[in-house]
Amino acid sequence: MRRSLTRTTAASAALALVLSLLGQSPALADENRPPDRPDTSTLTARGEACSTDSSRPTLLNDTTLTLRGLITHPDAETVSTQVKAQFEWGLEGADEPLGSADSVYTWDSPGRPPAPRSVTARDLPEEVLIGYRARGHDTRAWGEWSDRCWIEISTSKPAAPPTVTSDDYPDDNRFHGAPGRAGDFTFDANGVEDAVAFYYGMSGSCTTRVELDQPGAEATVRITPQRDGPRSIHARSVDAYGNSSSCAMVYSFLVAPHADPVAYFPLDEGEDSTAHDAMSRGRTAEGTGAIGWARGRVGERAGSGYRLEDTAAVTSDGHLRTEESVVDTSGAFTVSAWVRLDGTDDDAVAVSQDGEHVSGFQLGYDASEEAWVFQRADRDSSDAGFAHRATSTAPAQTGVWTRLVGASDPSTGELSLYVDGVHQETVEQTSAGTAEGAFVIGGGQAGGEFAGTWPGAVDDVLAWNRAPVTADEEVSGGRRSEIWAAANQPVVPEGTWWLGETEGSTAEDATDHGLDAVLHGDPGTVWDGAFNDGIFEPGILLDGAQGEHLRTDGPAVRTDRSFTASAWVRLDDGGVDAVALSQSGSGTSGFALGYDAGLRRWVFEVPVQDGAGSVEVHRVTSATSAWIGEWVHLAGVYDHTDGTLTLHVDGNRAGGAERVDAWHAGGDVVIGGAGHAEGVGRPWTGGVSLAQLHQGVALDSDITRIQFGWIPV
Repeated sequence: MRRSLTRTTAASAALALVLSLLGQSPALADENRPPDRPDTSTLTARGEACSTDSSRPTLLNDTTLTLRGLITHPDAETVSTQVKAQFEWGLEGADEPLGSADSVYTWDSPGRPPAPRSVTARDLPEEVLIGYRARGHDTRAWGEWSDRCWIEISTSKPAAPPTVTSDDYPDDNRFHGAPGRAGDFTFDANGVEDAVAFYYGMSGSCTTRVELDQPGAEATVRITPQRDGPRSIHARSVDAYGNSSSCAMVYSFLVAPHADPVAYFPLDEGEDSTAHDAMSRGRTAEGTGAIGWARGRVGERAGSGYRLEDTAAVTSDGHLRTEESVVDTSGAFTVSAWVRLDGTDDDAVAVSQDGEHVSGFQLGYDASEEAWVFQRADRDSSDAGFAHRATSTAPAQTGVWTRLVGASDPSTGELSLYVDGVHQETVEQTSAGTAEGAFVIGGGQAGGEFAGTWPGAVDDVLAWNRAPVTADEEVSGGRRSEIWAAANQPVVPEGTWWLGETEGSTAEDATDHGLDAVLHGDPGTVWDGAFNDGIFEPGILLDGAQGEHLRTDGPAVRTDRSFTASAWVRLDDGGVDAVALSQSGSGTSGFALGYDAGLRRWVFEVPVQDGAGSVEVHRVTSATSAWIGEWVHLAGVYDHTDGTLTLHVDGNRAGGAERVDAWHAGGDVVIGGAGHAEGVGRPWTGGVSLAQLHQGVALDSDITRIQFGWIPV
């Protein structure tokens, strides 16, 4: 006989249906699965990983610890589940725990990674083995305990920092070494037998870590002082628990200043065939063959006027040589020269020093690789070749002044070449012959005979009996290396236009280049049309709507080398892009210094290539808006060594950017527009005064002097 459903039975059936739709049935809920057993790989004490090996516990230095771990639940894959963690800790072998703590319940939900749970254990004992473990609870059942993680705590700090000694830089009240010259320093544990590491620094901090091979051992560290004068090392000892001694001054020593060059031939004579060494009274390099003279890359200040390029020795038909050797090739040495290569058919040597059969070194050009080279022979014999060779990464350029630096350091076994301040290559030299013969400018030696005539000119030759300083050092307001300074200093004026004319059709170049700028505009309104109240000098007034500008006949600077462009400007129309100073390429300017109307910012930009139309540019803009109707000094600096652009506004650094793909714009300088072969774009409306172009990188202190028309020094 069929029985009808009662009200109670029907309600029960409905509840069962709802539960079946929403999740587990009552029957399944009675079969609740507990949380998973925690994986010890997820457990940490104060962030340090679990060690299940009681013979190698995790060492800590705090008696209050945060214990953390992941507690997972199998049901959280399908339904949201509340889970908490319980941590328990106790001594090794003890039946009763020292303590335990529960985290709060939090939800684990499908599709979401479980969150770690944590508790705090306090007042833990020191220097005993402690084990902690974890398990989970889901409001209904406990999961299994994890394996134990073992820790040991000590808060006792090492009694003393390490002691330091050095044979390279002894603490004897005398000067040793030089900035940039590394030395070995030995750290001793100073009786702290459980020291596992030292931390040291040379600026009052102890941040550089030195690991020890075994507790309490010594460690020798190679440290490179960056400045001369008194220097000190601060250090601290650290034990295996992470406890540290105080960071204290543990060693002091004196660093000698850089050794002066052993020879410096400025080659500024400009006549006859004798070059004088500025470092050694009476030492000369006498000409063999026909020595000529040409405008050089660097020179001396002419009275109270501008620093002008002086002469360079032209060695295409002769060379210069001293009577005795200059460089000690058995030790570390460096040679440097500005060179201009005029022919690439044959190998050529700019600077060398004779041995009996072959040059002890050669700095110059390799025709087979079409590259700059610094090379040494492995021995001095009639059949010796140049086994050790460092070459440039890019082809050598002709007709361009290039700074070459070659360095040899037997203490490191390295031979290095730098071109325009940029490191090219370092090669290993296992051995090298010594050379005690003449120092030669404009050639070399092979098979006991003169060889490798330099087809071009050589300028500003220097030699040191030490390695170059490649680490950072303080130079005139910026941290620059000795290699960098050789390529980018001094800053040489290549064109200076005060723009104070009152009549005529040209603006005079104040340097001895004679690069006068021809006016394309109305002399009656341009000359003396604006007074620069920044330096109290007259300036010109240009009408951009009429395209007024000034233009030279030829370039002032190499735009593929470091240069500085600057001008005083007064912008009278902020509605359109405008350029105050540029140097022309074929289709676009090699650089442009001016104003961006869209951003309302000052701008210094260089295109990545020469071409008409839209060309990608590297640019740097000022951080603040440009001022309309007020005199402002703008200076744009391209650093070829570092590959950077910098913009200065009123002597303050306003921004910087990277530049790649340098190229030379060999056209005219344009004042008052962006020049190119077909004309001028983005003409300037307003005043311009004291426009200048310098070869080299003007540092912050140089910018200040340039701003007022003074000589950078």
